[in-house]
Amino acid sequence: MGAYWLDADVLIQAKNTLYSFEIARPFWDFLENQSSRGIIRSSFKVYGEIMSYEDRNDALVKWAKPRKNSGLFIVPDKRVQETFTEIANHVMNRYDKRQTKAAEFLKGGDAWIIAHAKCDGGMVVTQESRLDATALIPKIPNVSRSFDVGCINLPSMLTRLKFRFGK
Repeated sequence: MGAYWLDADVLIQAKNTLYSFEIARPFWDFLENQSSRGIIRSSFKVYGEIMSYEDRNDALVKWAKPRKNSGLFIVPDKRVQETFTEIANHVMNRYDKRQTKAAEFLKGGDAWIIAHAKCDGGMVVTQESRLDATALIPKIPNVSRSFDVGCINLPSMLTRLKFRFGK
């Protein structure tokens, strides 16, 4: 199996809730360890989303910055770029009645995470939940499903990887 590909919302919500740096430093150490082993990845586009925060003193910005070239944030290769194009075409066609929402989806890292996971044989990790098939806005789980890419949430990934606080 390929890597677990983290969406930006996983990192953002973790930082803002139960896995804040002040409360759960072992969580962030675990992510770094798993990344160094190639088990957890994210797209360089997600790195860009994090770096676009206006608050340069934000804890997630400070954490991500030294990890820019650590192997966590992956630059899309030609195959991933081609897959992204397929995903973009699908999103624009499938959500043609909500072009603005489709364009928003494609502007960030969401489609890139799916493309990386598809090419890697990996799985997307997101906090988004699937909408019914007739929904008019693109969501990561729905688009992932259209491309036969698995999609789970953070607690599921942590359980699979046997994350534990302490020893």
